[in-house]
Amino acid sequence: MALWDGLLFGMMLQLSVGPVCLAVLERSVTHGFRQAWWMAAGVALVDAAYMAGAMTGLALLLQIPLVKNIVVIGGAAALVWFGIGSMRTKAPQHEGALQKEPALQQEMQLQKEPAAQDTAVLVTDSARGKALGSFGYGVVLTMSNPLTILFWAGVFGSLLSNPSFADKAVLLSFAAGCVLATLLFLTAVSVLGRQAARLLRPVWLQRLHFAVGLFLIGFAIRLLAQNSWGF
Repeated sequence: MALWDGLLFGMMLQLSVGPVCLAVLERSVTHGFRQAWWMAAGVALVDAAYMAGAMTGLALLLQIPLVKNIVVIGGAAALVWFGIGSMRTKAPQHEGALQKEPALQQEMQLQKEPAAQDTAVLVTDSARGKALGSFGYGVVLTMSNPLTILFWAGVFGSLLSNPSFADKAVLLSFAAGCVLATLLFLTAVSVLGRQAARLLRPVWLQRLHFAVGLFLIGFAIRLLAQNSWGF
């Protein structure tokens, strides 16, 4: 079954931990499972878009040197920006602050103290804003390595040469399996991060922020180095 094949293939790819996986882990530890899940949803959406672009021939644009240079430099700049932001993030000073998600703390506060309706609306709007922020973070971070579309172009190009994938529906099922693998794996990472947050002390959380930021910057340098021949 193509969906199952895509799921297995996607899971194999997820085992090679990259900056996105670490960023989702950091998001879960710092902001809770819900925010990390929304970030994972953004990552899966961009993966789906890249696969669609690979299947429709959009990857051919990246064969143009000028276009490729622009996306590489832009992606590297985004990675460095996120990396610096992560390294500058301050960990909570009290260990108890890591025990509960911010959204859950707000709900408990509303239950303990009678609040006006407009206050509840503000809390809901704030939660939605954070969810959108996490979703956008996942989208932009994944888009920072647009050359991924070239990888998917190679994958689907080889699949199209296989008679069993000649049907477009089969190819789409395979792609859906890959996207599902991304969402399932990062959801598991989010759960792991939420559990780890209960054990991490502020000093270790600060080190996690620094390590993730350093990894993102290192990945940006690697991205530039691997494509330096095109500049």
